[in-house]
Amino acid sequence: MNERQTSFIVILLFIFNLLIGFIFINEGIFHYDSVILTKAVENTFKTGMLQPSFRGRYGAVIINCVLYSPFFLLGHNADFTIRFSSILFHSLSIAILFLFINELFADRIQAFFGALLFSLTPFYFSPNTYGKEHGMSIFFFLLAFYLLCRGVKENKLFAVSISSFILAFSISIRESLLAAFPLYFLLYFSPMISRHPFKITIPKERFNPKFLLSLVLPFSAVLSIIFFSYLGSAFHKAIFINNAAAVNYLGLFSPMLKVAMRDLFISIPVPLFFIFIMGIIKMAYQDNSFWALFLLLWIMLIFYFGNTSSYAPRYLDIVIIPVYIFAAYALSWIYSKYKIVSYAIVIYSALSMFIFMHPMLVFRHYYNGEKQFALYAKEKTEDNAIIIAMDDSPFIDYYGNRKAIGHPVGDIRQLDDFINIIKGYLKDGRPVYLIESGLRYDPDGFLEIALKRNFSISIVGEKLSEDYHRPELKLQTYHQRLFKLNFKNNR
Repeated sequence: MNERQTSFIVILLFIFNLLIGFIFINEGIFHYDSVILTKAVENTFKTGMLQPSFRGRYGAVIINCVLYSPFFLLGHNADFTIRFSSILFHSLSIAILFLFINELFADRIQAFFGALLFSLTPFYFSPNTYGKEHGMSIFFFLLAFYLLCRGVKENKLFAVSISSFILAFSISIRESLLAAFPLYFLLYFSPMISRHPFKITIPKERFNPKFLLSLVLPFSAVLSIIFFSYLGSAFHKAIFINNAAAVNYLGLFSPMLKVAMRDLFISIPVPLFFIFIMGIIKMAYQDNSFWALFLLLWIMLIFYFGNTSSYAPRYLDIVIIPVYIFAAYALSWIYSKYKIVSYAIVIYSALSMFIFMHPMLVFRHYYNGEKQFALYAKEKTEDNAIIIAMDDSPFIDYYGNRKAIGHPVGDIRQLDDFINIIKGYLKDGRPVYLIESGLRYDPDGFLEIALKRNFSISIVGEKLSEDYHRPELKLQTYHQRLFKLNFKNNR
């Protein structure tokens, strides 16, 4: 009976999230990384060779290629596949979170509450409607944790080996998960902590050579392959090469951390934070000291994800999971005393988060600003046109079917060469256009000055667009203009 109830809840959570995901699926791909992934999948089928996505992320390419296969045979592009994949793995991640919490605490109520609340978190749900890889990465990350717990509990080497393999594989989907890997090994050892007297004891069976090998070998092998084949180079470019895409760690208490904390309080209903604190206290004082410590260490990941130069609210998805586990622990206790109160808190919190994100989900379901502007540019420009764009380039290329070029960033010496390239296009009879966001990364205005000095610039028109940077918590619509460049004096 217990297994049937567990299976029913897993299926219920999966179907609920799948349905609500399809109801609010974005009209198109709505992120730079997602367009690159879409093109990588399509080009893999065109070339017969596995193609890289943004920073490689070959794991995401492989999985999406499998999902794309029937659509490819039907002659469709991968646009819908990437969005479907995002929703599918969001739903699967909620199901596996339920199983993981239930495995840790043997409490279906706690597991259900935690999984349900996580599923409707705005900065997690929203990106999983427009093709981001977060749902997929969280699914494999939690699956590795769940299988590790089952393998250790049931003394199964195979389950531990598979979990180790899956954990390493997850960074081929989202490389930043590396920061959370120490938690996996801490979970394996799961030391027992006694307070009176204070003592930390690691079970002897955790040092079984066979288990240690099954834990370390698959992980090391897969991680080595990923790192030496592409990830090491990707890290080097992202961290050490000074460009617009570089990711920098800003320090333990950078100004960005304040932004991350603000995003948490904007997204999560206030009562849940009080319930979360109650959960910490109850767990720490009910012979669950290790789990309290483990989850608190998990939460400390905010000091990494919330302090990066590329921070976006969706980075907090992995940080909020232990917060919900703590909150669900307290809610389960409340449920045992006052069922109506626990249901009221969960329903209020779930509805609050849903109502918060509902307007932007509905808008983007019917109107994808990046896609629509790219289609507008296609309508207003010639087939052989060149369009100067920066972060919007993939959308112009994919939806607008126009060649997009970016301008040099941070090197004024390259600006003259760029101007000469534009002149060359015009001399060859190729029309050149500029979208307004193409002036990004030009804070001192050198590009704009150079363009005005060398060309006449006329406005073609404007179209409602939306900035895809950090869009998880609010609409960022604006009217973007399209300009045409020509030689001065009809030269």
